[in-house]
Amino acid sequence: MDLKTLINEPPLDKIQPKQNGNAIRYVTFNINGFNTLFKYHPWTKFNQDLNKVFQLLQADIITLQELKLSVANISSVKNIGHLTNYKSFISLPKVKKGYSGVGLFVRIPSVDEPAAVRNNLCVVRAEEGVTGYLNGGDGVEYRDSKDNIGGYPNIDRDLGLLLDSEGRCVVIELRCNLVVFALYCPANSMATDEGETFRLEFLKALLSRCHTLKKQGKEVIIMGDINVSLDLIDSAEGISDRVKQNLVRNRPEGYGFETLNYEECLKFKSSKASRALLNSYTIPGIKYDLALKPNMGDSSQQFLYDTTRYVLGRKMNVYTVWNTLTNSRAINFGSRIDLILTSCPKLIQTVSNADIWPFILGSDHCPVFTDFDVVEETSVPRAEPTKLDFEARYYYKLYKSRDISLLFNSKRSTPSPSPILPSKEQTPDEQQSKKPKLQYVSRKTVQYVSRKPPAKLDNQKGITNFFNVN
Repeated sequence: MDLKTLINEPPLDKIQPKQNGNAIRYVTFNINGFNTLFKYHPWTKFNQDLNKVFQLLQADIITLQELKLSVANISSVKNIGHLTNYKSFISLPKVKKGYSGVGLFVRIPSVDEPAAVRNNLCVVRAEEGVTGYLNGGDGVEYRDSKDNIGGYPNIDRDLGLLLDSEGRCVVIELRCNLVVFALYCPANSMATDEGETFRLEFLKALLSRCHTLKKQGKEVIIMGDINVSLDLIDSAEGISDRVKQNLVRNRPEGYGFETLNYEECLKFKSSKASRALLNSYTIPGIKYDLALKPNMGDSSQQFLYDTTRYVLGRKMNVYTVWNTLTNSRAINFGSRIDLILTSCPKLIQTVSNADIWPFILGSDHCPVFTDFDVVEETSVPRAEPTKLDFEARYYYKLYKSRDISLLFNSKRSTPSPSPILPSKEQTPDEQQSKKPKLQYVSRKTVQYVSRKPPAKLDNQKGITNFFNVN
């Protein structure tokens, strides 16, 4: 089935097309496991072809979280490092193998597209992790590399390695002076003190680095599963609990709800340390009464715009994740924790559309998108690098897969498959390595993987070891 036919089928026909040719569409989607996604309609028709998925979403830059892949099995995913229309950048966990994992995929523009589009899709640097303590492809820590993205937080090295051990962040810098963070932030689903400390330290390192990059003259986009609801209207459970306690009165309108329940909405913004931290860096959507709350809305640090709220305003019942155990998606009882934030005032003014796609299945989350109508800058762009060490095809030494049907000739009774050759884009050293083994498309059914994180490895250093405990 071709792309044109698929995009006109429900639910894909509900995907809004981009409004003009200069639009760059950012998409974030927590897929809850690569093998889970393709068990749902409409992805069952796609033969595990991520390239086709991205094209149908009309994505230019897309991040997937919770890949649940490991270094040992990433090569089994069909052409994940050799997508026809996208470059792949993937971070996998160093611990908790098969857990977490973030992918960032950037569309390869054609030469006849506008220069503004090409500059917003040209990756000039790529890194793994938030803190800069992980090693790049050359074996040198990113923060010690001569040509790094920069802005690294001032934290202990062992703590930095711990924060970046779970495959939660990919960072790229685009030729247009924009740094994109693709993230799967910790959630502390087990509600432990150590988990909450890990979560806060991760968010502190992320937000501190983004703020530093902003001060250095670079703009940033934060996108992914941030695992934080910024406002009370972003949490159905938060509203329900307060209604039961007679703390708020429920109304369908966003501004009406927040005006009627003004004080409780303000309290919610700082009801958890992680929420208070993110709100301290995010430009508020709720209208503060500065006479009553003079310390709210500190523009010197609040520099991130919430692109979804910029377009949808204070619309109620806008959720991106639901509890599958209680079938809460059917009644839209969820929360909004998947975000696309930007630091750039000029960029936020070019947003032509932003929304959620709750009709797209495949996960307990739904995709979120934002379209930026980019304009050409007057500065002379940098040259595109010939090779990025962290690009997945190089970093994980991935080879192109061949459709198994091509290994058979209908005129022969006994097929003679040919070996899969390395990609032409491999380095000479890689091409001189041992011959790759034949690769076949696996038909084995993969069982569902629980969302509950596995137990911590015995030799993994705990987060509390970095702090004094009285």
